[in-house]
Amino acid sequence: MGLAARLGIRSRRARLRPLFLAFFTYLALVSLLTHGHTLLHHTDQDESSVVETPAEGSVSRHLLQAPEDNRDNCTPPAIEQFPKPLMSPDTRKSGGLIVHIIVTIYMFIGIAIVCDEYFVPSLEMICDYLQLREDVAGATFMAAGSSAPELATSVIAVFVAKDDIGISGVIGSAVFNIMFVISVCALFAGHVISLNWWPLIRDSAYYCISICALLITICNEEVTWYESIFLLLLYVLYIVMMYYNARLEEWANTLNIPFKNATREEKSSLFGSKPVPPVGDGIKTEGGLQDPDNPTMDGQGGDGIGKQMESVEVEAATTRSMAPEIKDESESPWTMPVGVCERVNWAITLPLVAFHHFTTPDCRRERFRRWYLVTFILSMIWIALYSYIMVWMITIIGFTLGIPDTVMGLTLIAVGVSVPDALSSLCVAKQGFGDMAVSNAIGSNVFDILLCLGLPWFLKTAIVSPGSTVPVESRGLTYSTISLFATVVFLVATTHWNGWKLDKKYGIILMIWYLIFMIFASLYELNVFGYFNPPECQSKY
Repeated sequence: MGLAARLGIRSRRARLRPLFLAFFTYLALVSLLTHGHTLLHHTDQDESSVVETPAEGSVSRHLLQAPEDNRDNCTPPAIEQFPKPLMSPDTRKSGGLIVHIIVTIYMFIGIAIVCDEYFVPSLEMICDYLQLREDVAGATFMAAGSSAPELATSVIAVFVAKDDIGISGVIGSAVFNIMFVISVCALFAGHVISLNWWPLIRDSAYYCISICALLITICNEEVTWYESIFLLLLYVLYIVMMYYNARLEEWANTLNIPFKNATREEKSSLFGSKPVPPVGDGIKTEGGLQDPDNPTMDGQGGDGIGKQMESVEVEAATTRSMAPEIKDESESPWTMPVGVCERVNWAITLPLVAFHHFTTPDCRRERFRRWYLVTFILSMIWIALYSYIMVWMITIIGFTLGIPDTVMGLTLIAVGVSVPDALSSLCVAKQGFGDMAVSNAIGSNVFDILLCLGLPWFLKTAIVSPGSTVPVESRGLTYSTISLFATVVFLVATTHWNGWKLDKKYGIILMIWYLIFMIFASLYELNVFGYFNPPECQSKY
């Protein structure tokens, strides 16, 4: 492997390190806050629930939990929707939990590898072939692919667990996508990215419509077949709107909208007025596909590649192809890099890298350039599988620490299923595609609400058990759903106030809002502000 290839791999891994740090710092913070509250809650219960054991004449302490054989007045724990843990509760509490943490980290690495090496490049090939605008691509293909874990989690929740962790996970991941993901993109993109007003307003408006539909659906704590069909039809309408996006934007620009003049004059699209060079006809730089006969790509000539690259990095040039770089055929996963840290990293990731080297075609290689659809589909499958295992491990960790399921759904599980959204958005944001990153974050939320919930509910109520309903028991989720409106309004207002730019100040503001929202939503689910959720049932898991 040549020096350039090693530097390329090293840079790709380095750009994901900030997200690793943010992700696991967030997990530790949520675990600390919720576990601390649970310990205090249990301590209060212990002091008020001392009982005599007549058989032994001694005093014992127990928590006020519902009996295991009576589950009418309690909620089955979400851990029971997964295979039974290989370790007993005592073993996990005695140190075995570290194994689950290690598996969680390894699955995170697996998702990062798939997103960075296969999913995003295949998505770029699809968008380049279909000549999609970056915001449309982010709101459709990218959102659907990165939201595969949410769809799998919702299906599991409806068909296996039969609880509302699917909906709480979707709501939690919605806030995570809007605030945390966009915040991370702004903080770690490496440069200021300008945004176009239309994609954000378009997706935010339709997202608000989706929230209204969800609120109407769950207000009576059950979902019927016709309500699920309504959600699915709304998503079909969303796709139709994307098909006519250019006409809608042209019409919107004729309206007297005060903030539309605050955006950059150049529209952030993947394709400009000049045709894009065919795939494979040029040399790919970080800014886009370079035409060997026209190094400036804009037909003006003269200043060469250096000036063109500077323009790409500073202004996120808009008339460029998203076709990924052609990967050197001589690159091999078996080549050991130079340096101790690089070798340790290579050894840790080698099983995953080698596995995907043989099972997933790399569409960046010349011989697999036409296999991008296969790469895209396989990437979605691996992302869903790794996310399922990671959510399983996180659920075991949360159950062992005593974190309630509704809080798990809003926090840790939401983070777990949203990792692909965060990784893919950060990858494209680093390339300067800010509209694509933001549209992916918001478009994923539309996909999560309308399809990830609507499809499992429809299958359950119309096909598997015709005429049945899906119960949604948590009243706290209604409060959280309403709070999503405030989140959307805050996002649009903050973006306009910041001049429609993604920068560090913008990222910090969104991160603070996200932490405040999750603290209050978790306290609400923990019945701090009133009794909203029944206690969890006892479990042998």
